[in-house]
Amino acid sequence: MTGLGVECALKSCLASAVKEHDFPDKEFVNAMYVHNLEKLFKLNGALWVALQADMQADPRLNVNWSTVKDWDDSKRYDIVEELQAKALYEATVVPGSGVIDWIRGRW
Repeated sequence: MTGLGVECALKSCLASAVKEHDFPDKEFVNAMYVHNLEKLFKLNGALWVALQADMQADPRLNVNWSTVKDWDDSKRYDIVEELQAKALYEATVVPGSGVIDWIRGRW
């Protein structure tokens, strides 16, 4: 469920870019229905560029993103090894360079 938390945080960040009385582009809205974290990041080009720059500056963020990016919603039904589950959780929530912390700083 950790990957789903990252997806929700990212979608919240993307939704905050749409102002109250804006009518968002239909392609943008439809693209928000994917569960692919990299595709979601790329919906906001500036967010994707910022992530790339911050990963170059912070190797821990780079490692954490590499751990989290391949999650997809079908994996929530899989039984995973304890070490793999812990790695995903740590990459998500580690203070300062966890993926959710990084996203939270942008919404």
